[in-house]
Amino acid sequence: MFRDGALDVMLRALRLAGEERGHVVLIVVLGLVSAVFEGFGLSLIIPIAQIALASGEARDLPHIGSLIRSLSGDDTSAVPLMVAAAAIFLAGLVIGVVNLVLSTRLSLVFAERLRAQIFETLMHQDIVLLEGKSSGKLMNIMATESWRACDALFVVISLIVQAIALVVLAGFLVAISPFHALLLAVLTALMALSVASVTRRVRHLGARATAANEGLTTYLFNLLNGLRVVRGFGREIYERRRFLRRSSKISFVFMRLAVLRGLVGPLVQLMTLGIVIILGLVSLARGDEAAVLIGFLAIAYRVQLRVANVLSARAGLLSFEAPIAEIENAIGHFGTIPEKGQPLPPLAREIRMENVTVRYPSADVAAVTDISCSFRVGEVTAIAGRSGAGKSTLVALLLRFTSPERGRILVDGVPLSQISRAAWHERIAFVEQNAFLFSGSVRANIAYGRPGASLDEVRGAAREAQAHDFISALEQGYDTLIGERGARLSQGQRQRIALARALLRDPDVLILDEATNALDAITERAVRQVLEQANRPRVVIVIAHRRETIGFADRVLVLRDGVLVQEGRPRDLAAASGLYAELYGGGA
Repeated sequence: MFRDGALDVMLRALRLAGEERGHVVLIVVLGLVSAVFEGFGLSLIIPIAQIALASGEARDLPHIGSLIRSLSGDDTSAVPLMVAAAAIFLAGLVIGVVNLVLSTRLSLVFAERLRAQIFETLMHQDIVLLEGKSSGKLMNIMATESWRACDALFVVISLIVQAIALVVLAGFLVAISPFHALLLAVLTALMALSVASVTRRVRHLGARATAANEGLTTYLFNLLNGLRVVRGFGREIYERRRFLRRSSKISFVFMRLAVLRGLVGPLVQLMTLGIVIILGLVSLARGDEAAVLIGFLAIAYRVQLRVANVLSARAGLLSFEAPIAEIENAIGHFGTIPEKGQPLPPLAREIRMENVTVRYPSADVAAVTDISCSFRVGEVTAIAGRSGAGKSTLVALLLRFTSPERGRILVDGVPLSQISRAAWHERIAFVEQNAFLFSGSVRANIAYGRPGASLDEVRGAAREAQAHDFISALEQGYDTLIGERGARLSQGQRQRIALARALLRDPDVLILDEATNALDAITERAVRQVLEQANRPRVVIVIAHRRETIGFADRVLVLRDGVLVQEGRPRDLAAASGLYAELYGGGA
């Protein structure tokens, strides 16, 4: 029944739910108790029918006869048996409801933990690796596949409980009539094989459903980020068609999946009717006692319901193989950076790279090769070079967004890899070329650099970044909501707010990754003045293409194709032959 992968999916779902194993065991035990109650309650139909038909004695049945005698004693009326049956059924019903509540709670707790694990993985992931993945895929895993994994666990628990009930009820059938039980087992096996052959495409459709969800999520993510381009080029009708194609694909796949899974119930019911007819005909031919046949068929009917549930769960498990695989990959193979390392004293001397090489996944050549350089406290170090030279890779190394393939980075002589990542990031602030702002107020975005900062401190940082005047002119000043990604602000305004956020942090290391490109000349001069007149020694690193931006640097590192080819003062490099002079011209 599980030869096509359902058992594998079940075991993988249970491994993911390892922290909830206590809940799983409790639910299984309650399912076992409920099945015993159900089987014994149904067995009481036999003596009740015998009393009604005045035929035979249920007390003479093997195995369960002694239980029946303990309930009815010498009383030959059906009343005590009917009371006992009602009480047993009621107890089984209560246990079933409790089990349903526990199963639902287990699934929700499991889903919440999975989302938390995926979130923590994303927070600690090597960002360079993370940025190489589809944002739509990551969003789909978090928002959709985690819930489908939750549904998978619910199906697994249901399957285990139903399978246990099936075994228990089958035991009662064997106790009542071994012959009929064997015949029922053969017919049920044939039925299971027939249903499995009808629903074998569920596994493939489950993978297609995951891919369709991921495709739509990726499309919507890109569409929202590129909405200005869509509007500007008048491509609304084109994008509407693309959306409808993807949406229709999801509907078609999930409809086929639902139909295949839904076929299990009607098929089992139809085949169960045939099995009952066959059992009835065989019993008539054998001349079996009617009361025993009635009790047997009552239990057999419940067995067939369990078989239907098991077969339906099997089909469901096959459809959940793809989301289980996505969750396993998200949690286990994202290259999580461990939270470990020693505290960091104030930066006193320098950050030094020694023979550092970085190669990105699937890249044929290294992004930077065998680089040795230093970034000294109290100096402004500029990194220059053509696009793709490796400038941003050096910044990614310093920010611990990626790690060296070879070589090491030392902070005052201590390997960066041995320093607590959280402690290191507390000492760093950076501003990117395309400054990212969160949806919220201006104040919240600036204070993101140092939670708990007072409004006066926020204003002070904004003044240093030449942002206070335009912020004060906004409708609600520092409490103005700036929209998604700062959509209500110009690019230059966004960069100044990002610079204020970095300055408020008062970092040991300040990195400007082409962060002055959108600033006007007056603001840029003010920024340079802030950096030159810093209120305390720090490492300042600037990446820029324009000579004016890096002209005030104490030293310049010049990269070409990931290799450090020049190093020195801007004036000296401009006067010498080499790449710097090619890029920025000779002379002073």
